[in-house]
Amino acid sequence: MILYIAPGSPFARIIRILSRERGLGLTEVETPLRDPAAPQLAHNPAGRVPALLDGATLVCETPLILAHLGLLPREAAALSRLGQALALMDGIAVWNRDLRRPEHERSPAFQALERRRANRILDALDLAAHDPFSVEGIALACALGYCDRRHTVFQWREGRDTLAAWYAAATNRPAFAETMPPLSGI
Repeated sequence: MILYIAPGSPFARIIRILSRERGLGLTEVETPLRDPAAPQLAHNPAGRVPALLDGATLVCETPLILAHLGLLPREAAALSRLGQALALMDGIAVWNRDLRRPEHERSPAFQALERRRANRILDALDLAAHDPFSVEGIALACALGYCDRRHTVFQWREGRDTLAAWYAAATNRPAFAETMPPLSGI
């Protein structure tokens, strides 16, 4: 199976870490985003990552790929934790895209909304329930790692020493080091 990725995508990073830690043997193909000549477009007209090509079938979107690979949590509480981690990641990614727009096109009100949403999610976390080796724990760590490397305007560690310690322990694994996203100027 081929996993189309972009090195900076926290959504793709979830699947990449799981592939390494669970021995899935996915072949990663880096693809440019927003490029009309991207190789994945022949299979994936949306052009988003991650995208998993399994034979002639393309599966897009992280939760659907997790389901296809048999990794989607089954219990409601784990699904809820995964949903919160993905919502955090999505909100931060959208906030990040707004910051990449020309200054006169940015929306301070929208950015404030996403900052409040991210803080609400982090403040509501029950870290005792987040096993760092679970799918939802990996997703949370990927969201926080995205902030560290790609969205540094959000200082998620401020006032969250317990979360910072959880993150440090959770990411002290080879799969996290091997999938480290590139630094961004935001």
